[in-house]
Amino acid sequence: MKTKVFALLSLFFLMSVSFDAMSQRGRRASDVRPQQRITERPAERPERLQRGEAVYCMMIPDLTEEQEEQIKTLRLQQLERNTRYRNGMDELRARKRNLMIGNDQGDIDAVIDEMTALRNDQMKQNVAHHQAIRELLTEEQRIIYDNKTMRRSGGHAAYGRQAPARNCINMPRPGGRGRW
Repeated sequence: MKTKVFALLSLFFLMSVSFDAMSQRGRRASDVRPQQRITERPAERPERLQRGEAVYCMMIPDLTEEQEEQIKTLRLQQLERNTRYRNGMDELRARKRNLMIGNDQGDIDAVIDEMTALRNDQMKQNVAHHQAIRELLTEEQRIIYDNKTMRRSGGHAAYGRQAPARNCINMPRPGGRGRW
């Protein structure tokens, strides 16, 4: 009886160790070398856009060249405005940090009010930009544009801060500037 129990326990131990060892391999298969996986890939994916390349809402079908040019112009204006807002907000944040070292609550409140007014103005400009883009589109294109831009997560998705609809106009940049 003791030998059967010992044999079963040793068999169980060997099986658990072998399963544990197999689970540590990860994605690598024992019969495929790493270099072989790289050179023998399936058909290459279509070229991906590099970070920073403008996409100008490629998800909208049937854009005419005139629409694309107008959208590019509007996007450039929006980027310039947002750069000014970001710079202004950075200055206000720095001023607020300096004031917080002292104890002057009134000055800090004034800076916070300026920050709120600046953010309010930027939000209004973003809505105006969205409406200007919508005016350029046909009814079918508007439906697709609204569906794509209204459902985006703003770059703060759970998995690696990747937004599902990152390729539309007026998307926030990833990075360390918070919501700016």
